[in-house]
Amino acid sequence: MPTTVEVEVIRNGTNVRRGGSTKGKPDNIIGAINRGRYHARVQCAGEQVVEGNDRNFWWVQLETPHGVGWVTAVRVAGGVNDGEIPGVPTGRTVFGDPAS
Repeated sequence: MPTTVEVEVIRNGTNVRRGGSTKGKPDNIIGAINRGRYHARVQCAGEQVVEGNDRNFWWVQLETPHGVGWVTAVRVAGGVNDGEIPGVPTGRTVFGDPAS
């Protein structure tokens, strides 16, 4: 199991996705989680998300009851205005099929 860092999701109903984007065919949402503490594996750059005055292009890979998935950093404590989540390792963004 990879090393993880505990982070706090700050909003109920946060979508967990297959990748760092709100787009996908079929829909890339694998479930939704509520506020609480979750184990983060890594973060990387992805689609910019704006909610009110908060914005961020970082996405955090979390271990959730729905499995491992990605959450916008806007919904993680410390993740506003394009800042990384402190303490979570960064990884490279992968486009396309990593197996090709």
